[in-house]
Amino acid sequence: MDPRYIPRVIYAGIDEAGYGPLLGPLCVGASAFRLADVRDASTAPDLWSLLSLGVCRKPKDARRRIAVADSKKLKSAGDQPLIHLERGVMAFAGIDIACDAQLFARLGVHTRETKATPWHAREMTLPTSHTRDSLGIARNVVARALARANAEVAHFGVCALDAPSFNALYRSLANKAHVNMSLVFEAARNIDLLRGDEPAFLAIDRLGGRSTYTRELEEHVARGARVRTIIESDERSAYEVGDGLFVSFEVQAEDRHLPVALASMAAKYVRELVMRRLNAYFAERMPGLEPTAGYVEDGRRFLAEVKPILLREAIPEGEFARMV
Repeated sequence: MDPRYIPRVIYAGIDEAGYGPLLGPLCVGASAFRLADVRDASTAPDLWSLLSLGVCRKPKDARRRIAVADSKKLKSAGDQPLIHLERGVMAFAGIDIACDAQLFARLGVHTRETKATPWHAREMTLPTSHTRDSLGIARNVVARALARANAEVAHFGVCALDAPSFNALYRSLANKAHVNMSLVFEAARNIDLLRGDEPAFLAIDRLGGRSTYTRELEEHVARGARVRTIIESDERSAYEVGDGLFVSFEVQAEDRHLPVALASMAAKYVRELVMRRLNAYFAERMPGLEPTAGYVEDGRRFLAEVKPILLREAIPEGEFARMV
């Protein structure tokens, strides 16, 4: 037998959505697959190829396969902007879902009604752009593709940091980049815990302009184990952490690794659903209010328009908007 033969490996990815906005959560998604018959855990397999029976990269596919790609490429214009994100995330979630709270529970998203986030008091129905029957078909398509590839979803989750929690972390870490990095490395540590003794390849979208991550890996993931640098370049920084965890920070990782693309989709979809709750809350109290996606310029417009509601409902403005 080939001495490098490994019976099962974890192939995982992490990505964020909502790094720049003034309003709404910062979301970090993670997905991980357990694969059989992979011969080298230090090199990522082509999961799009392995799952090609039911998965593709583009939203328009003659075979009606499930599109998995960078969330920015899948969010649509028009009346159904979430149609492709929703289909992909729901298909990989693997269960029938009737409301956002059920999806949040499946993905480990923790939402809590507080004085600063009263919109979390009400669940909202799902799906937004499909029927539950059509999403059941999509789940079956993914399940068949996974079975054919002798693979399974080992983890699929999102951490969503609402403005109050974001601001608390910002105060302790001093800047937004460190807040984002703390969530990413927490997700990386969870992947390391998930794998146990199994080897794993973890791909992460490059964090800003950084090219060196040794110290952060030692502090947040390694737990005393050695971190070995494989390469540090303008395109990719790769490391082996301890025995068998290979971590690669890459430019445009969503285009290179299906688990990163799926993580990107989940993070973006969850953020959109949280913003749907927020917009619905304020629209009920101010008919005709234009909804917001939360990005800085429009977020300021929205904040100015809803200020009377913030005062009336005793929502603290300092916890409604992020420190940016």
